[in-house]
Amino acid sequence: MTLVPEIDGERLLGRLDAFARIGATPAGGVNRQAFSIEDRGARRLLAELALARGFAVFQDAMANLFIRREGTDATLPPLLIGSHLDSQPTGGRFDGALGTLSAFEALEALEDARAETRMPIEVVAWANEEGSR
Repeated sequence: MTLVPEIDGERLLGRLDAFARIGATPAGGVNRQAFSIEDRGARRLLAELALARGFAVFQDAMANLFIRREGTDATLPPLLIGSHLDSQPTGGRFDGALGTLSAFEALEALEDARAETRMPIEVVAWANEEGSR
């Protein structure tokens, strides 16, 4: 039996809070410029969360981070969802992280429900998406 996937709002909000602490600014935003210690810390945390769930984690030559949940048909290209974790020097608290962590929550909801998808699904955290470096 396949259960209906459900977003865990508390889990998502907790993750958003945890990531907002990485590079937090006094004004309530974040400063997580691409490839900075803060950006690398956020990317490492996301990779650790993904590995703990049993997802595959890999990075391409441009340092884009991918988290993969397999589908039933390995010949199909993956559905790619996500955003970025880096920010402008005065980025907002949810800048990029909201899209990336929401995509990761969708992956976890599918996994929690033991839902099968034909195609693999990959969450991506784009590297240097903000271009502030």
